[in-house]
Amino acid sequence: MKNCPDDYISRWFSVFHRLYLSYVYEGLREYDIGSGQIMFLLELYYCDGISQEELSSYLSIDGANTTRAIKKLEDEGYVIRKQDEKDKRIKRIYLTEKALEIKPKILGLIDEWENILLGKLTKVERQVLRDILKKIGHANVENNRCSICTKGCCE
Repeated sequence: MKNCPDDYISRWFSVFHRLYLSYVYEGLREYDIGSGQIMFLLELYYCDGISQEELSSYLSIDGANTTRAIKKLEDEGYVIRKQDEKDKRIKRIYLTEKALEIKPKILGLIDEWENILLGKLTKVERQVLRDILKKIGHANVENNRCSICTKGCCE
């Protein structure tokens, strides 16, 4: 047992996640995008046209929650679902022009949050933290998107 709640890493992940959701919710309110949809848009900005199943797998989110999030984004006009041309069982998710128009806002908002959160860290400390988190994530996430990514952003 640890001496203090502050000694539990999971406590900090929980705190940071809740603060992030609140920050993002405020920043995206005018676009009718909830904090639950932003991670889907972020993934699609880098992997537009992936299947709904791949999206669930990459984000470690069950299919029902992915379906709800994509439905909300579709209803708001940010994505469209299309059947795969080769396999009709597969639904591919594509960004609309509306989603592409707000990409700078969304990515900027995420960058702002990271700068607020990591403001006291040096550039080197930020990179070390990023590398450690990626290492932990890649070791524990069932389907590692970076292993099939063709954009070179994961290296």
